[in-house]
Amino acid sequence: MDKWQLVFTKQAEKDAHKIAMSGLGKQVNKLLDIIKENLYALYPPFEKLTGDLHGYYSRRINV
Repeated sequence: MDKWQLVFTKQAEKDAHKIAMSGLGKQVNKLLDIIKENLYALYPPFEKLTGDLHGYYSRRINV
């Protein structure tokens, strides 16, 4: 089994408060649970990063 780590950007940490206030916290947690169970799940969509972040992936949960 591959080991991986979920890393939040500083902007994501700032947005956590906005997410909670908008009532979307449960939806975001559901998406994070999907990622925990299967890192390569097709939803939410992911993209491979390039440059200095080569080898890392990005997920957008606002789509």
